[in-house]
Amino acid sequence: MRYRIRYSEEARRTLRKLPGRYRQRTRRLIESLAKAPRPPGAKELRGLPGVYRIWINGWRLIFQVDDETESVLIVGIRLKTGPETYDDLPIED
Repeated sequence: MRYRIRYSEEARRTLRKLPGRYRQRTRRLIESLAKAPRPPGAKELRGLPGVYRIWINGWRLIFQVDDETESVLIVGIRLKTGPETYDDLPIED
């Protein structure tokens, strides 16, 4: 089963602006989410069911998995600064 990958506008903009070495690694990771939407190392965010994060050096790839529609929404790619990293995420209900 392959999941469809979708992007929020924030995630799309950030991915284009990432430094080269992180951009390629992040793109490969996003592509792999189509086959395995909950890979090892992905952690579900507290208080946000279905929303996960993966650590990429100092960056966080934040994504939402919807099993009903078989889709993964890339919510954001943010530099880890503290708990506020996960504030104001464009999460779908």
